[in-house]
Amino acid sequence: MRRRMITYAIDTDSGVVVSRVGGEIAWPILQWDRIGVGGDFTKPLEYALETIPVLSVGSAWRALHWTRKVPVAIKNRHRVFWGMAQLKGDA
Repeated sequence: MRRRMITYAIDTDSGVVVSRVGGEIAWPILQWDRIGVGGDFTKPLEYALETIPVLSVGSAWRALHWTRKVPVAIKNRHRVFWGMAQLKGDA
């Protein structure tokens, strides 16, 4: 059985963290329709992870800085998205 491996990158243009498993990347997409719902613009921005093929990243690949230095809470969000067990530690 082959073990799936997850790698993380920071998009230096936007600051979001993306993750890669195999030939797919989970990219956080800003939920524009949720901004200021009910006139409340004090809530934090909401992002939903969506997968795209690695080959579709195109020129945005240059802005990705691959790293292990990602907060555990963000790693766990990506791990749950990919169907992996969460990491223990600071959340």
